[in-house]
Order: sequence, then structure tokens, then C-alpha cells
Amino acid sequence: IVLLLQTVFSDVTRKYKLITPPEAISLINRQDAVIIDTRNKTEFNAGHIADAILIPLPDIKDSTDKLNKYEGKPLLFYCKTGMRSDEACKILSKQGFSNIFALSGGIQSWEDANMPLIKK
Repeated sequence: IVLLLQTVFSDVTRKYKLITPPEAISLINRQDAVIIDTRNKTEFNAGHIADAILIPLPDIKDSTDKLNKYEGKPLLFYCKTGMRSDEACKILSKQGFSNIFALSGGIQSWEDANMPLIKK
């Protein structure tokens, strides 16, 4: 019961939305979402979503100026499994950002849905 209440409470207090890969595609195509990869450079180069911007989680707090230029556009964050992108969204929502989204399950869910990746 405690775990259930924690889950419900976190869903209610979350200031960003967790979305599935198909919802992410819709957000990218219909609302021109800015895609931000919160993994490290090695992970990014191994495969990332097309047009993604690399901002590793440790750099998120110092990247608000960079992100402010996308004001009005949805910001879609992802990582490997969803943990780092979740943390990035929490940090930015506390800094006043809105219209932010996290890819539920991270790039693993993206790959599981047979979505394309760019490899460097």
C-alpha cells in the first residue's frame, strides 16, 4: 500500500509527463519537440534519436541558457532507461521550465518499439 501511495503521489506531483515512444514521435512531428539526450558522449555516439542534442545529466543545471532558446517548444528528455532523464526533468521543473517530457523506459523502450537510431 505504501508503494502504491508513493507511486500515485509522485504521478500527481510530477511537473512533467512520461510518454511512450509513439507519443514521442507525435510530439516530435506535430509540435517540433526539442530532443535532449542526457547520457554521456560514448552512449550518445553508440546510437541516439535523430536531431537529439547531447546534454549529459551532470551538465543540465548549467544548461538553462542553452535550453531557454527553445522557449515555447516541448522539451523531450531521454537516457538509457529513464532514470537520468527523470532527474533532468525534476531539475528543470524546479528551475521553472514547463512543457517538459521524459521518454518512459528511455532509449531501450525506443529500440524495443523498433524506432530508428543515428550512430556516429
